[in-house]
Amino acid sequence: MSQVLIVDDNLDNLYLLHTLLKGHGYVVGEARNGAEALAMARKDPPDLVISDLLMPIMDGYTLLRHWKADERLKSIPFIVYTATYTEPRDERLALALGADKFMIKPAEPEPLMECVLEVLARKTDKNAHPAPERPHDEAVLLNEYNEILVRKLEKKAHQLEQVNRELLEEIAERKRMEAELRLQDRAIQAVSQGILITDPNQKDNPIIFVNSGFERMTGYGLAESLGKNCRFLQGKETDHETVGELRTAIAEGRSCSVEILNNRKDGTSFWNQLTVSPVLGPTGKLAHFVGVQTDVSQRRRLEEQYHQAQKMEAIGQLAGGVAHDFNNLLTVINGYCDLILNQFDLSDSMRELLMEIHKAGERAGTLTRQLLAFSRQQVLAPKVLNLNDIVNDTEKMLRRLIGEDVVLATKLSPNLGRVKADPGQIEQVLMNLAVNARDAMTHGGSLTIETQSVTLDQSYCKPFADLEPGKYVLLAVSDTGCGMDEAIKSRIFEPFFTTKRQGKGTGLGLATVHGIVKQSRGHVAVYSEVGLGTTFKVYLPQVSGPLTNIRADVPSVAMPTGTATILLVEDEDAVRALAMNILSSCGYRMIEATNGKDALLLAEKEPGPIHLLISDVVMPHLGGRALAEQVISKRPECRTLFLSGYTDDAIIRHGVLGAEFAFLQKPFSPSTLAQKVRSVLDGSKPAQL
Repeated sequence: MSQVLIVDDNLDNLYLLHTLLKGHGYVVGEARNGAEALAMARKDPPDLVISDLLMPIMDGYTLLRHWKADERLKSIPFIVYTATYTEPRDERLALALGADKFMIKPAEPEPLMECVLEVLARKTDKNAHPAPERPHDEAVLLNEYNEILVRKLEKKAHQLEQVNRELLEEIAERKRMEAELRLQDRAIQAVSQGILITDPNQKDNPIIFVNSGFERMTGYGLAESLGKNCRFLQGKETDHETVGELRTAIAEGRSCSVEILNNRKDGTSFWNQLTVSPVLGPTGKLAHFVGVQTDVSQRRRLEEQYHQAQKMEAIGQLAGGVAHDFNNLLTVINGYCDLILNQFDLSDSMRELLMEIHKAGERAGTLTRQLLAFSRQQVLAPKVLNLNDIVNDTEKMLRRLIGEDVVLATKLSPNLGRVKADPGQIEQVLMNLAVNARDAMTHGGSLTIETQSVTLDQSYCKPFADLEPGKYVLLAVSDTGCGMDEAIKSRIFEPFFTTKRQGKGTGLGLATVHGIVKQSRGHVAVYSEVGLGTTFKVYLPQVSGPLTNIRADVPSVAMPTGTATILLVEDEDAVRALAMNILSSCGYRMIEATNGKDALLLAEKEPGPIHLLISDVVMPHLGGRALAEQVISKRPECRTLFLSGYTDDAIIRHGVLGAEFAFLQKPFSPSTLAQKVRSVLDGSKPAQL
């Protein structure tokens, strides 16, 4: 494979010729002037040289003379490729000095490559049968060379005269440009980005200019920055890999863009998106580097929140799926326990064993509800309420939870705004925060619960993508416990993360708090210092409207009866069998189906009325909503009760929540199912789909 050395001070010419030759299979070397080419060739002689004539430092004629005078190089073919010296006498001089070919730019690729092949072939022939050297008169050649130079100088002199004639016009234009430059300088000083210029030709690449934006961003002015390397902004937490990438780019004289953690003069850190670009001087040599800085700390915070949200969403989807399966299983386990306990005369030991099974089922149900709350997929029953009422109602229970060595105090605002939330879930938030605070005060302390109406402005909300400025109600829970460092504080809302020893916590308490608050369109913040305690601040949006009665009735264990005909559709065999058992024992005439299609066939064949359709929401082939629509279209007197172990997100997507449909969440007890059925049958009118 032949090696070709191309010599030209024009980068575009070098690129085009390099690309052409490389495309034809040649190994290509490049030089910017004759001196550089001569040094390269003496170190590693090529098979062919293609050289321009007009170049700085050493022109092509001089290179040709030195080339043919060098014993190692003179036999290597030399093609002159010029756009400046194009007259016949220029060609004669080049050939007299020993050039093998003289070509004028620009040449078409095909004739140019034919010339290269011809010269290389001739070189092969010459090696086999060396031709005698061309005799020439050195004085004559030098005279011709001088004449050519004089001619070129005369042309340059003529051009200079033309330039001088235009000089006066340029002076006026220059003044106008100076005014523009002053405007540009003011603009550079006004931009929000930091701009700096460094000199790579001095030791350690020092800063030689910074604008006002740099000072606003870093706190360092021009006088404090001059002569320093940019690394004076770096701290201990700076990513050394990123710094290495930046230094490599600078050493190679190329552009680079990185995001790097820098420190301000006051010691605070910020994420700096730094883009450095090389600036070449008139000769093509690297003269300066320009760096543009942008504070992207806010964007990085939002990205971190987004990634955290994605992670929580993925775990939430898993939790929702697990919760659905759990709800079906718990419905069967707890349901049959209730039936056996209520319908059979059992010995004390047998009753005690069944009660233990039932308690385990209840604990599993609590864990499932925690998973759903964390994943923000719990079915809520929001009401317009005053948080003071929730605090007052749960205060006695909280005092039992935290123990006698913790002093509980409340500071409740008398003019508190109203919020819309599920009161049971807000109670869960209070209990979880209280238990968390109690565990942080191993030797006692004080726990304070505070409420007040607040307004969150743009500056507070800006770091949080899902928080809008406006009026909120604050629920704050503060303790005097051990506090947390930043590492722990950054993970407290992660599910299953806990600092408690094994067996003392599931790691779902604070994750549950976070999920409930987010599902209620609120925001939770934490403030903590090691040894000084912790404060959790829950912000819920204020709403208008009358307060809802949140006093829950004591659940009844009664099993109301009836004689209505019920079509039960449930694809989970165990759950369907349980419901059939419960409702049959209550006197109802039951028709069962394992899916929506079978249910439609049974409904068509049933000669008498069907008073109630009980259907699971999510089923293969035909979902509960679609089934109900088809049944009610033919039997408008039929009422509907939906069951589901899925979360509200799945139910909404299947068109159940958000409409006026009766709904029962799994797991349910026998009495709850019986009472719900009686309630739907006794309702004023069937729901209209």
